[in-house]
Amino acid sequence: MSRFSMLGWPVFRQTKSKDKSGRGPSVESPKYANMRPRTEDADDVVQSVCPYCAVGCGQLIYT
Repeated sequence: MSRFSMLGWPVFRQTKSKDKSGRGPSVESPKYANMRPRTEDADDVVQSVCPYCAVGCGQLIYT
């Protein structure tokens, strides 16, 4: 038996529910419901210059 199911598709859940804008519970995934930004646990934040072209674009480095 396959693990594929159309019931897991957000588009299918959206059309099945009354969430026509696609911003409600039909597009929420249990995998990402409890995630938080990894920058929350940063000890320090320092400014740096982007190493790509060194024009001077500011970038924040979380350590």
